[in-house]
Amino acid sequence: MSSESTECKNLRALINELRAVLDSIHTGIIAVDINGKITFINENGKKFMGCGEEVIGCDVNELIPLSKIKDVLHSAKPQYGVKMQIGDKTVLTNRTPIIINRQITGAVGSFTDITDLELVSHQLHSVQELYSELSALIDSSADGLVITDGKGFIIRMNKAYRLMLGIPLEENFTEQPVTELVTKGYLSELVTSKVLQTLDSATMIQEINGREILFTGTPVFNINGKIVRVIANIRDLTELNSLRRNLHKFSQEMDSYRSELSRLKIKALEDGFIFNSPEIRKVVELSIRVARVDTNVLITGESGVGKEIITRMIRESSKRSTGPFIKINCGALSPSLIESELFGYEEGAFTGASKKGKPGIFELALNGTLFLDEVGELPLDLQVKLLRVIQEKEITRLGGTQSIPVDVRLITATNRNLEQMVKEGTFRHDLFYRLNVVNIYVPPLRERVTDIPMLVEYFIGKYSKKYNLNRKIPPVLMQAFTEHDWPGNIRELENTIERMVILSPDEWIDSSLFNGSKERTVSDTPPLYRLKDALAETEKKMILQAYHLTKSTRKAASMLGINQSTVVRKLKFYEKESSAMPRSITD
Repeated sequence: MSSESTECKNLRALINELRAVLDSIHTGIIAVDINGKITFINENGKKFMGCGEEVIGCDVNELIPLSKIKDVLHSAKPQYGVKMQIGDKTVLTNRTPIIINRQITGAVGSFTDITDLELVSHQLHSVQELYSELSALIDSSADGLVITDGKGFIIRMNKAYRLMLGIPLEENFTEQPVTELVTKGYLSELVTSKVLQTLDSATMIQEINGREILFTGTPVFNINGKIVRVIANIRDLTELNSLRRNLHKFSQEMDSYRSELSRLKIKALEDGFIFNSPEIRKVVELSIRVARVDTNVLITGESGVGKEIITRMIRESSKRSTGPFIKINCGALSPSLIESELFGYEEGAFTGASKKGKPGIFELALNGTLFLDEVGELPLDLQVKLLRVIQEKEITRLGGTQSIPVDVRLITATNRNLEQMVKEGTFRHDLFYRLNVVNIYVPPLRERVTDIPMLVEYFIGKYSKKYNLNRKIPPVLMQAFTEHDWPGNIRELENTIERMVILSPDEWIDSSLFNGSKERTVSDTPPLYRLKDALAETEKKMILQAYHLTKSTRKAASMLGINQSTVVRKLKFYEKESSAMPRSITD
């Protein structure tokens, strides 16, 4: 009886010792019987689950809903290293069946809290991703980068650095002193060394392989103020400096362009080429741009829009501005004369030719600008010869055999549709393309109405000064001017204003002198007379008005472009007709 008591005591002591061992380990342990009822849970398991001895005898799934320990009871196969979530904790668990006499009597599970370990693992993964991104950034940088430790040993060197210094990819400098770059002749001076000596940022410029390289060194300090890294950055300034020089050159060209534009605006004002519209502003800017290159220009637009002024503007802005400027109107010469005018002729070339011959305008325009106005009027046979001059840069005089080199800037103009003429076969397509390298279209006055008021004021001032008058334009007349189509464009507008300035008896220009308003009613239409009577009445009005303005028959005749004797005779005739006529006539 006493020996059984001793064995029981020993067994109990062994069990208590085993419990103490299980309670002392950091891992939580839980055991279940064959039915999944909890038979044991150690102290760390209780703390982790927040429970006590009351869970003994409970189903394990009541304590741990996601537990798979019952799967071990059914399969008799252990499970190791299974990660699972218990509450807000992440645990790593092992599940093992309990086998006695080849019979499964239960199972035991152990679990370790790895929540902190998971957090560290996640942080490590983030650090690895950040490192990968940083590595990719360093390698993709267009700037060269070398990173050294606080003692000047190379930690990292990117591809751009190797490329700029000509370092082969197979040559490894990692963990070598940065001074090796000087030893091996890649650099003559190190910005990293300056940073390590001064403990401050440093900058220097070196010429490497004919390229200008900027070196910048930046120190990195730890919390104790000790230098732990030096980042050396290098940048190729060659292209940047080239761009800077080009930008400076472009800026100078723009200043020159603005100056030239201002000068030409003043010149245009002097020539009566007044504009305010964006359409003409574009024409002027294009003219200045094309003037800088020695190419053929075709100026198109209706009669009277100012094509010749645009031509002069191009010439004034070109490198040929000091050379001769020759103009010829192809439509004003007969076909028999235009060839000799263009190309000249030799002695005896035709009846009446000068014995010494005569140079043509191509020769006279040597090193200058030749303006062929109304080029669409050229006969087809002369178009062929003009094409040859453009292509070969030489002419042959009429009746001659010797080729004469000619260096001229050719500008042509027309109010005709050359493209349509090409389709109709009246203008050579190859000549058209040669002339139309750059086309400048000058829009008619009706398409740039905003220019009309400025032009009107300019011409009124011009002719008021010329004839010693003081004339103003009433608003209703200005409105009529802006509504008129002006088929003759600026030329028609100028002639109209000159006539009205002369004929208006008072300071305000007489609106009745303008018959160009778009809106006319039946009552506005003047009565019809015989042509002879209408002409006589108009003549009378103009002569009396001119004499009234000038107080001199000589000046009146000059103004009207007729003989003084005619003015005197007409005035005496008018004096007889009316007592209101001037009684004394002065010369």
